Formats: sequence, C-alpha cells, structure tokens
Amino acid sequence: MSQDRVIEADSNDTYPAQTVKMIFVAILVCHVAVDALAALLPSTLGLLEVRLSMTPKQSAWLLGMGSLFSGLAQPICAFVSDRLSTRQLAVFGMLLSALGIGSLGLAGGLVSLTLIYAVGMIGVGMFHPVGAATIGELRRHARTSAVSIFFVSGMVGGVAGAFLWPRLLSSATGFQWLPMTMVFGLLLVIFLQRNISLLAPVHVAKHNLSDQSAPKIEWAMMAILYTAAAVRFSVNMALLYLYVRWAEGCVLAEHQDWSPGQVATAAAPLVGNFNAATLIGMALGGVFAGLLIRPGKEKWPMVLVPIGFAPLIGWFPYAPLEISYLLAVAGGIGFASMIPVSIAFAQHLMPRHTNLASGLMMGGAWSIAVIGPRCAEIGVAQLGMPITFVLTAIALALSGIISIRL
Repeated sequence: MSQDRVIEADSNDTYPAQTVKMIFVAILVCHVAVDALAALLPSTLGLLEVRLSMTPKQSAWLLGMGSLFSGLAQPICAFVSDRLSTRQLAVFGMLLSALGIGSLGLAGGLVSLTLIYAVGMIGVGMFHPVGAATIGELRRHARTSAVSIFFVSGMVGGVAGAFLWPRLLSSATGFQWLPMTMVFGLLLVIFLQRNISLLAPVHVAKHNLSDQSAPKIEWAMMAILYTAAAVRFSVNMALLYLYVRWAEGCVLAEHQDWSPGQVATAAAPLVGNFNAATLIGMALGGVFAGLLIRPGKEKWPMVLVPIGFAPLIGWFPYAPLEISYLLAVAGGIGFASMIPVSIAFAQHLMPRHTNLASGLMMGGAWSIAVIGPRCAEIGVAQLGMPITFVLTAIALALSGIISIRL
C-alpha cells in the first residue's frame, strides 16, 4: 500500500468523506455477516442436539460456551488492540468466525463441535470491540447514534441468520453445504482489510481531554455498567435456550408420537422465528435509544426500560403463539436497547481506551452470560417453564435496579 493512501489519525476532519463512507460500509457489512454466523447454533440447537445425541444439559452448556468464548475474547482483543495501536484484530476475527462457524457441519461429536464452535465464537468476539470502537471514533460527536447503527447492523445479520439457518440446515444435506459459507467469509475478510487499513494506527486523542473524568469515578461507574450489562446478556442467553424448549414443547403437544428428531426438525423454524423476533426488538430498541437518548441522560432509560419490559417476558408462556412473537420483540427491546447506550457511555468514560471500553461492555459482560442457558435448563427441569420465564423477567428488572447507582 502506498504511503499517500494512509489517512492521518485522530482528527475526523482529515478523513476524506469517501474513505469514511467505505470504512463504515466495510465494518457494517462484516458485522451483518459475523452476527448472522453467530446466530447459527442458537437457531439450530435442537437439530445439533439430535444430530450428535446431546442431552439438554450438554446443549445448554454448549450454548453458554458461545457467550464465554466470544465474551472473553472481546476484552482481551480490545486490550491488545489498544496496546498495539492496531485494528487488524477485527480482520482476524472476521476470518476466524467464517472458518469456525462454517466448519460446524464437520463436527462428529460433542468435543469436536465445542472446539470448532470455540474458534468461531472467539472470532466473533474479536471483531466486535474494534468494530464498535472504530465506528465510535469516526463519529466522536455523535457517538451514541453511530454505535447504535453498528449495533443495528448486527441485529440485521442476527435476524437473517435466525430466519435462514433453521430452514437451510433442517434438510438431510443442509450441514454438508455449510462449509461453502467460508468462501463468502473470506471475500469479506479481503474487503474489510482493504478498507480498515486506510486508517492510521490508533493514538490517544489529545484534543479531547475534556472527555475525561476522575479515574476513581470512572471505574465505579464502569463497574455498574458492566454488572447491569452482564445481567442483561444472561437474560438474552437464557431466552435463547427457553425458546428451544418452548418450541419443542409446542410441537410435541400436537404430535406426541413423534421421535426427537422429528420434533427438533419441526421446531427449528419456530425457534428461528422467536430468535428473529427478539433480534428485531433488539434492533428497534437500539435505533430509538441511539436517536432519543442524549449524552448525559443515560441513567433513567437504563433504569426504566428493563423494569418496564420485564413483565412482558414473564407473560410469554401464558400467551397465544401469535402474541408470543410480539412478546419476543418486546423482550429484545427490554434487554438490548441499552447495549449501544452503555457502549457509548463506557467509551465516554474511557476516552483513551475505547477498544477496551467497548470490549468490556460487550464481550466482558457477555462472558458472564455463560450461566444463562444453564440456569434456564435447571429452572425448566426443577420449576417448570412458566416459572423459569418469570424468573428470567425478574433478572431483567434487576439490571434496571442496578443502574439506579449510575
């Protein structure tokens, strides 16, 4: 690459408009693809459970492992990116996610499936903090809305993946064709690399010193943001597991003589529909949160939105199927609309470490969500489906109560 193609860092005024546009497009398109890949296993968990003869406990742990692998990768990747002043880990993350998720159909057992899934989800985790930080840095004066656009692009990918994967992979040869997605992923890796490399290395923004607070206050508020985010993500992962069991229960109620394989195949599109509805709610919440919540006004939305939407999650198992889709949308709004707000808030609190701030609010909190599916599995087994949904709703309300301390 010639030296004159590299853009000077840290002042948005030095970025040519066309370059900024292409960087945005590259990051957003790759975010769509990454989150579409990440939606594969949650949306086809029942199919994989039958395919590899997994128990409900094993599938719950596998689903939770995805958040752990992705979650731990994010703050680590963010820290390394800040220390090395590089954005290239986002490119490597795109590569790993394509290779890992695209190889899930090659797994012959639980161990190999877990290892392959780990590679893919580590890649998913590596991409997110650098992508979010880059988007935020390119729009420092409209950071919340910019991060919201990034967030919504991921939801678009998640909705597409949740809708398509169960339908594509429920056929007898579906998993055999899955590795073909790696070709498309590699093309996106090249596209992202060509554009993100136009940015100069990340440096400290010396012109933005007014964006800093006392370190002690920053870390105290970061701890509150992190805890609330971890609870919200745990609710998210618990719902992904509950959707699988709820959909299979709906199918089994009508076809009691069906085999587990038949039930899982019939339930997979229904699971995908629930996931897609939830992701639509997440996207809607992210859009309106970015548009309506101004910097410095984050506290009460972060308190009231989770508390207000929590009862709708508790209503889910009591509602007719048509209404349950609307409740899934409401659940997505309740636990996810504050995600871009918390990311932008954290970047504001840590202006010299925006990659790390993004990583903590996404992956760092996401890693705690490994407990979500397992808690849901225990709840269903010990207390039943309706009570488990109610407890999940209470957890969402708790995330709002925690935010009162902001």
